Amino acid sequence: MEELWKRLLSDSQLEPLRQLSAGNESLLTCRSSDGTIEMRKYRPMLIVSSTSWTADEDFSILLSALKLYDVKAASRNACSGDCVTLPPLAVLITGKGPLREHYEQEISQMELQQVRIATAWLSAEDYPLLLGSADLGVSMHTSSSGLDLPMKVVDMLGCGTPVCAFRFSW
Repeated sequence: MEELWKRLLSDSQLEPLRQLSAGNESLLTCRSSDGTIEMRKYRPMLIVSSTSWTADEDFSILLSALKLYDVKAASRNACSGDCVTLPPLAVLITGKGPLREHYEQEISQMELQQVRIATAWLSAEDYPLLLGSADLGVSMHTSSSGLDLPMKVVDMLGCGTPVCAFRFSW
């Protein structure tokens, strides 16, 4: 996992997520003084969403939810005393498609403190590794029939990643 994130964070597309790591840390791991790689104690939670950036996937819903989380996390993390803090979020949205530029523009105008969002296209080798390292997968796909479970959800579940998705009929 450490090698994956060192490689991914060297990509300029992921600059917003690079801000959440420093020194001997990757996004999710750190190297201890004896050289052992372990999960960071106060690491961000990684949320991944895969998309084809079409009208079937309304990312304004996710972006609105991330704004709400940011406000709540900032207020919780600013309090002193016995407050329950919320971790920062690292959100990586992967894919290509016609609405990508539209949403990237919207993301670039968001002023967030506790949430970092990046968009990228990953190699076929890195994609399942990314999914396997995520804390949560999010599918914004909606279906007129309610029957077609997107392959991206199957990919996430196959990598052991819990998925938050719109309701589907089984």
